[in-house]
Amino acid sequence: MDFTRIYRLFDRAVFATLGGVSAAFHVGFVEIDTMKNKLLALGVGGTILAILCCFTPLLPVVLTALGLTGLLGVVYSDAVLLPILAGFLILTGYAIWRQKTQK
Repeated sequence: MDFTRIYRLFDRAVFATLGGVSAAFHVGFVEIDTMKNKLLALGVGGTILAILCCFTPLLPVVLTALGLTGLLGVVYSDAVLLPILAGFLILTGYAIWRQKTQK
């Protein structure tokens, strides 16, 4: 039995015969494998969330909805949010650099 053979279903997702799932999408002639880009997705998603929390009143609204308004004085300050934003920006840059060096 050949375990390295890959079957394509619906030309969208790629499933291996052992049950290992790799969600690969084809955009034009480029194949984007989301399983390999987890670090980039985490960096971009965290950056977007940190930007929304820094520059909009999203964080107070969410914390109020969750009943955690006591954390607003601690978390909703530039001394906390800007280093988190910088960390996610560095993570995004590292993921992009890592992708370019692997090719």
